[in-house]
Amino acid sequence: MATRAPAFISLRVRAALAALVAALLATPAPAAEPSAADRALLAASNLFAAAPEQFRARVAVRTTGGTDRAELEIWRGGRDRLLVRPLAARQRGKVILQLGAERWLLTPGARQPVKLGAGFRLHGGISFEELLGIDIERGYRLLRTESAGRIVTFHLEAESATAAATGAAAARWVVDRETRRPLRADLLLESGRVARVVEFRGFRPGGRPVPEVVVLKDVLRGGPPLEVELLEIEEREVPAALFDLADGGARARLLADDPAGP
Repeated sequence: MATRAPAFISLRVRAALAALVAALLATPAPAAEPSAADRALLAASNLFAAAPEQFRARVAVRTTGGTDRAELEIWRGGRDRLLVRPLAARQRGKVILQLGAERWLLTPGARQPVKLGAGFRLHGGISFEELLGIDIERGYRLLRTESAGRIVTFHLEAESATAAATGAAAARWVVDRETRRPLRADLLLESGRVARVVEFRGFRPGGRPVPEVVVLKDVLRGGPPLEVELLEIEEREVPAALFDLADGGARARLLADDPAGP
């Protein structure tokens, strides 16, 4: 007469099968050529493009768990024109401009603006890309995608002669397919090693995907993460004179009228 397998063996087998199925479902699908739906998701998650074409914003930067913080003011006068100035009294008058792929430092009393190299970083070692947003459509070329459930990872390669190329040779852009919001960006060296990680911690309410807090981790150098908190953002017309390298007087007059102070 046939004997029935002990019940505990059957339960073990079922548990093992369930674990195997779960593991298979969690395993990322092989990298694939980007589809039209992939490109649409990438475009929807592009924070840089989703931001107002012109705006003024104020952010606070501090180390995670720290009490000291520095405030920075950001002006955007179009997709290729950005101005950043520290608001601390000891750095009064200092301005950093990004015009296309070039960055310039302007300081009080200097006769000429100083062109900044690719390695220049702002307060706490923040790069322009990490602070102002990564233009994943114009700055990078989409190579392939990977999917694991609702999470999609876009593998990107920086286009030469762009602002993105000065910050990272490549990137992995991780997006939640359901919310169509980015979760993380891994900035890579030419060797493929992760140099820095940018995490997006929550978004402001509204139609535009505007991050509330961005956490920056320096994988190569270590140290505590940096937190960038968006204090305010105002969509407004930004005068072209703010980005004039030749006429600093016009910029000084415009910034002197700004509520944040000269």
